[in-house]
Amino acid sequence: MAQTAFLLQTAIAHHKAQRFEEAEQAYRKFLRAGSTNPDALRLLGTLYLQMGKITQAASFLEKAARIRPKDPEILTNLGVALRGLNQTEAALKRFNQALTLDPDYAPALHNIAAIYAAQGQMDKAAQRYSRLIDLFPRNSPLYVDCANCLFALGKIDQAIAFYEKALALDPHNSPAMVNLGMALSYIGKTEASKPWLQRARTLFEKALETTPDNPVILNNLGNVLRQQGQPEEAASCFRRALQARPDYAHALINMASTLRDLNRIDDAINSCQTALALAPNSAEARINLGTFLQQKGEHRDAVTLFSEALEINPSSIDALWNKSLSLLALGQYKEGWTLHEIGLGFPHMRGPYSSSKRWEGEPLDGQRLLITSEQGFGDTLQFIRYAQKIKKMGASVHVLCPKPLQRLLANCPFIDILPETMDDSSFDYHIPVMSLPYAFETTLETIPAQTPYLYVSDETQRAWNARFLKNSAFRVGLVWAGNPRTTNATAHLIDARRSLPWAMASALLDVDGTVFYSLQKDGPRPPPDTDIVDWMDDVQDFEDTAAIIQNLDLVLSVDTAVAHLAGGLNKPVWILSRADACWRWLQNKPQSPWYPSARIFGQPRAGDWASVLATVRIALKQKVSEHYLASVSQTEAFAR
Repeated sequence: MAQTAFLLQTAIAHHKAQRFEEAEQAYRKFLRAGSTNPDALRLLGTLYLQMGKITQAASFLEKAARIRPKDPEILTNLGVALRGLNQTEAALKRFNQALTLDPDYAPALHNIAAIYAAQGQMDKAAQRYSRLIDLFPRNSPLYVDCANCLFALGKIDQAIAFYEKALALDPHNSPAMVNLGMALSYIGKTEASKPWLQRARTLFEKALETTPDNPVILNNLGNVLRQQGQPEEAASCFRRALQARPDYAHALINMASTLRDLNRIDDAINSCQTALALAPNSAEARINLGTFLQQKGEHRDAVTLFSEALEINPSSIDALWNKSLSLLALGQYKEGWTLHEIGLGFPHMRGPYSSSKRWEGEPLDGQRLLITSEQGFGDTLQFIRYAQKIKKMGASVHVLCPKPLQRLLANCPFIDILPETMDDSSFDYHIPVMSLPYAFETTLETIPAQTPYLYVSDETQRAWNARFLKNSAFRVGLVWAGNPRTTNATAHLIDARRSLPWAMASALLDVDGTVFYSLQKDGPRPPPDTDIVDWMDDVQDFEDTAAIIQNLDLVLSVDTAVAHLAGGLNKPVWILSRADACWRWLQNKPQSPWYPSARIFGQPRAGDWASVLATVRIALKQKVSEHYLASVSQTEAFAR
């Protein structure tokens, strides 16, 4: 008896000293001596777990559990072994048996939480981690584990609070730093949350102090720098991440997006294709590559990529949204409008959305329908035309729109009320303005293109008419840039592609026989002492701009709200469109089915405004010549 006891003590001593082979031999020798000691079986099974010999561990722990079926430690260790053998359900059974015996047995709780997290059952995992936190409120890693589950559930604010608590307990907890940075950069995608981005950046930079070549942290820092509008610095981070891990497909995808930001679209495509070769089942790589092809105007290939991404991830909002944009650009409106509805409620797509009393085609005779604006001013100006259809259905038409549009839309005979707020008691049905083409199943052939549908009040028109001299000059309104939106990195990059430098735009001012009028309200203004009339300081809103346009012979505009305003007024408008044209211009077709008075001058390649302006200059000279010939004919007719 003394000899066997000595063997067990020897095995335990070897085990504690991590002399695993000697401990194994001593345990087995003790058991061969005829002992069925459950502690020896438990300890040998635990030793095998530590050695990675999972099958042997499960065998000895099972024997121990048969002898001592009410031991939470044995049951939990057996569960760990079974989980290692991919017998997840059997493992859960053992962990739950342990909890039946001791509801607060932490190792069993922790293992159950880990299984649920691995299965994607984040709500169940979070419940177990929360209980563990109750038991061990100063355990920093537990807060991180729970926060990860909350983050996956979309409970971002709660996740951030738990990451913050983890860092308060342990300021050097690297996973807490990195994951908190990821959560902050996630909410930092919106303009109002820009301060969060700087905090995320600080956290990633601090985490890199201890692991300067960590590719995951470098990748995350690169994403934040890109969101902050620093693409060169972001690219440097992605390069460092790829030096540390050349097969890091996610970093390649992010590098591709950054190269696109730097207008290196072909390099972006190559980077994304490399990522796709490394991760052939990546929906993200396909979505990004599709967006790059969109920018090159290759919408059919883009649609193919988005469709492939949806086969991999059918619920991908980004794939559905971008596919809608390409379908609309191709004029495939039936499916395009349907998918376009996906963007409702997403800030970077169609923005906030209330589904309250959504109109789904019900009869409207005697009903009150509220149409709400969304996205930019131009979107409302383009699609408010559908309110005429609503009015013909017998509805009282209410339109909730931004203040700069209110006076203009108040002149529309098909709009009855312009409320200040969205009060549920004041309407029977509601629909966002850009859902109207979907509601009416619009095709290219059925676009309601009758213009004008926008009007100026007599009072406002008279006030502005008085400013114009009565002469034969050809009057041209000019908008050469959009709102730069410097607080939104993505929007700022789009604006940079659609806008002209003043030095290029001003070259049109010397066309003989013309007088130019600035219609540039947001963004840059003409430099002092420039030969262009600029009354925009006196312009309150779009009705004033519309009154000026009514006095012009032509509007020249990049893709801004003024282009839609002129088109809705049925005034001649030439739209200068970037190569990656907005979907509504149908890949820069010269004529627009939305605006009969519009003509599209599209870039033949990205950034090539020079050739566009050369074409516009020739066309403008021709237009001025026709104008003067018509003036001469009218003068001669009057003289006769």
